[in-house]
Order: sequence, then C-alpha cells, then structure tokens
Amino acid sequence: MVFSIIRTWLNDITWPFATNESHQSKNIAKLQLINTRPFQKNITESELSLNAQASRTDGQNQVVQSRMDNIEPADVLGQSHSSQPSPFLHDPYLGLPVIGSGMTGIILKMEDRAVKKAKQYELGHLQEGDVEYINKINQQILENEIQVFERLGSFEGIIPVFRTSQYGIELALAQGDLESYLETYPEPENSLKTSWMSSLVNTFAYVHSHNIFVDDIALRNILILDEQLKLADFGQSILLPPDIDITSAYENDLNVRIEILHVGWLLYSIASWHVHKYYFFGPENPDLSWPEADSFPDVDDFLWGKIIKKCWHGEYTSMDDVKDEADQLLSPLGGCD
Repeated sequence: MVFSIIRTWLNDITWPFATNESHQSKNIAKLQLINTRPFQKNITESELSLNAQASRTDGQNQVVQSRMDNIEPADVLGQSHSSQPSPFLHDPYLGLPVIGSGMTGIILKMEDRAVKKAKQYELGHLQEGDVEYINKINQQILENEIQVFERLGSFEGIIPVFRTSQYGIELALAQGDLESYLETYPEPENSLKTSWMSSLVNTFAYVHSHNIFVDDIALRNILILDEQLKLADFGQSILLPPDIDITSAYENDLNVRIEILHVGWLLYSIASWHVHKYYFFGPENPDLSWPEADSFPDVDDFLWGKIIKKCWHGEYTSMDDVKDEADQLLSPLGGCD
C-alpha cells in the first residue's frame, strides 16, 4: 500500500518538479570531473540517484507542478522551518557537503563514504500539510531502500553498506557510474566487457533470488568501485513476499520479463560500449506493450548477442536462466556469441 502511494506521488508531483533539478545535478557531475585522477570523482546524483520513474499515466498534474516549482528544499542540514519540532534534530550528518541531488533524496560526502538521505522541504507556497506529506513520502522511500539492503545483505555486485538509520544510508564512495564511464573512456578488450556483463547477470540473479524487483534498472544506478560494478539504487525497488515464486509475480506493472528486458539493454550498452537508454514504462509506451521484434538493433555480431536478443524478446523466464546461459558461454566448452 505504501509503495502504491509513493508511486502515485512520484508520478503526479515529483516527476514534473524534478526535471529542473536534474539539470543542476548534471552540472555538479561535470564540475566534479575537473582536477581528479583518471575516473576518480565524487559521487553524484547520477551515481547514487534517487531518480523516480517517468509517469506511468497519460497525464501530469500541471497545477501541482506549478506549485512545486515554488518550493525551496530545506537546507542540507535537514532542518525544517516548520512550527513542528523536527524529528532529525540529532542528525549525525548535519553540515556535510551535498554532492548530488535527486528527486526524493540528496547525497552527502563523508571523508570516505557517501550518505544517502531523504530530501526534506521547508514551508513555502504550499500548505504545511502538503510539505509534511512530501517529506513523509521521501522518508518512506529511504526506509524502503533500507529494507531492501537489509534483505539482500552483502554481495560482491552490490554497493557496500556500512550503516543505516532514520537519518540515512552510509555507502561506499564509488569512483563513478557506468553511464559516465561508457561516455568517457575508450572501448576496452572483450575480457573486461565479459567480466562486467557476467557480474551484472550474477547480481540481478542474486537480487531476484531474494524476491526483489529492482525496478529502476539504468546505467546511472550502477557504480564502479575499484574497477568492479556495483548495483547501488534500490529506492524504487519492490520487496515481494519471501514465500512466493518471483517468476510468476506481477506487482505494480512489473514482472521478471520486464526486468530482464532492461538488463538486456545494460548488457548491450557494455557490449557496444555506447550508452543506450531504454525505459519500458516511458510515455512513448502508454499501453505497456512489449516492443516489436524489429524495433531492436541487430546484435548478431556483438558479444553475448544471443543472450541480449533473448532478453529483449522475452525468452527467459528467470534471471537464473540468463545466468545459466551466461555460465555456459564462459565455460571452456562455451562460445563467445
């Protein structure tokens, strides 16, 4: 129920408002590339993004959008100017520099860690009740992500988590995100591509084995830490009951085939060494129809082309199936499709 409320709020309120903020965060990311060692930059919104999905409905609430444009975020110390006492007066992250801002959260920098916090707004042109509601939803999104990290535990393909609390999530400070890396660095040997593609398949199979839909599957949400890929954003992820079969689960328009479809685009981006963005729930697909076979690029001559094509065509019933075929390719008797 909470997730349905969050999704409605993201669609009707936050998505239109956050468009302007995304441009600002991109400028932050560009500035942080200056005077750094090769591929060493502070974490940004694109790296640990709390970006919400594009609207899954046809219309957008223009009235709410115009009102949201007049809201100023509360200062980064998490203090609110509401007459109500703040529940975060003892926030241990007060005063830390902001290095990224998403639609529902901000990223702060500790000495050797990143901290993901819920974005809080101060009173402006909206009524106090509206601001409190928005702040509450942002906090619930953070709490949802904490629950996901707790269920997943430690895994080599997931960003390390050092501490969680009502105030935020302390994460390893990565060197960048996969989208930026593909745009910045020359194409490597197939050995690195294969290693990264295998890592992603293993990680998504692991996440699904814990009955979790990732939902926001994108290059920007995959970080690079010590030359290894780390899945890092679970703010929109869906925690399914632990006793159900995820291959038959259908929650908030999501199912395993749609998740695998997006994974296929990640694999294709690495194989082609080019950023490819795809979103099943985008406005260009209001009916949520599966893409036509001829709408996909020809990948017959690409690394893992057979697997990518099967992801796109919905031929896998689980991430374990994808993993099994990838393992077969990597075996001594396997090929290099």
